[in-house]
Amino acid sequence: MIFTADDRGVEAAASCLRAGGVIGIPTDTVYGIAVLADLERPAERLAAAKGRPLDQPAILMGADVGQLAPYVRWTAAATALARRHWPGPLTLIVPATAAGLGLGGRGTVGVRIPACPLVRRLFVRVGPCATTSANRHGEPPATDAAAALSALPMLAGALEGPAQAPGAPAHPSSILDCTGARPVLLRVGALDAAALGVAEPEGGATGSG
Repeated sequence: MIFTADDRGVEAAASCLRAGGVIGIPTDTVYGIAVLADLERPAERLAAAKGRPLDQPAILMGADVGQLAPYVRWTAAATALARRHWPGPLTLIVPATAAGLGLGGRGTVGVRIPACPLVRRLFVRVGPCATTSANRHGEPPATDAAAALSALPMLAGALEGPAQAPGAPAHPSSILDCTGARPVLLRVGALDAAALGVAEPEGGATGSG
């Protein structure tokens, strides 16, 4: 089922999430999938939907910093980067609270506020969600709702969103580890080291998902 990109569709997608479903969502980077973060073992639900190993953590997305607060322990560096780059295509790795441990990290959690008004409207209705890219494990991410439903038949539905232009690259979010003394760029995505004001990663790390 595809939920339309209007108030009725957002509410239908919200109802599906409240019922425990995993759905496809648009973001400001690659198309993704989401499940409510306060459900039991949300990262495992996402892994089952896309057929990937259980040892890969989910990313927590929310409408604002307040929604993320119960799951994270902010560092000074993460706070400064969030103020500068959110909403936007930057995932920050920070220490997790007890609630954040259910997202699959080993004492940490990746958090992001996407620059997509439609999906933030969804989060306002339901709260923060555990997310990952919409693709079978090892395959490229889907670029829209229809492609996500085709690739991941276990999804309960998908919210319409802007598709990538034909042939355009789908850049994932950049990932910064903010748990140490200095932020470490783990993945170059939509933002590079220069834009973030950090050192280049060793080996020029890139990735998708």
